[in-house]
Amino acid sequence: MKILKIMMILVIYLFFVRCSDDNTVSDAIPYKIEDLNKLPGYGWFYGEYDKYNVDTNTVKLIQQRYNPSIHKILIYSMPSCACPGRKYERFPQFYKILQSVGISNDQVEFYSLNSLRSRHPYDSMIIVTTLPAFYVIKQGKPVYSLADTMDYNIYYGKPYPIKLEELLLEGFKK
Repeated sequence: MKILKIMMILVIYLFFVRCSDDNTVSDAIPYKIEDLNKLPGYGWFYGEYDKYNVDTNTVKLIQQRYNPSIHKILIYSMPSCACPGRKYERFPQFYKILQSVGISNDQVEFYSLNSLRSRHPYDSMIIVTTLPAFYVIKQGKPVYSLADTMDYNIYYGKPYPIKLEELLLEGFKK
């Protein structure tokens, strides 16, 4: 009987303390990559950036496909390595690839999201399903999601495209 009372008190406590009706949705925070070290939760970025070795052969192919007059890149990131597994590493790796290709920071839009539900300027066209997320924008419209394609290919055991460089190349072919 004493255990039952304790369980009831615990359930009531959890109900009142842990439950919340707070359905607020935060806005994505636009930022410039140069200011990344000023944003809280991104101190890990440059360590992961330095570790990554870019596939230079694929970079050469990407350079042939990339057209700055029609292509842009969209990056959604999340602070504090909060992405599941080792997915957080993808953001600095992807940025290093962009730099290796020679894509100017002016051609990249960066947004920091607190959750998948965060509002962002492309809400009407993109539903963010994973973080970090990377999109190829062609003539103002998203045409390819690198992160979604990578997750799909990993899940179904597809051998190509699986590397970020390969995915970016495929995105520029669209």
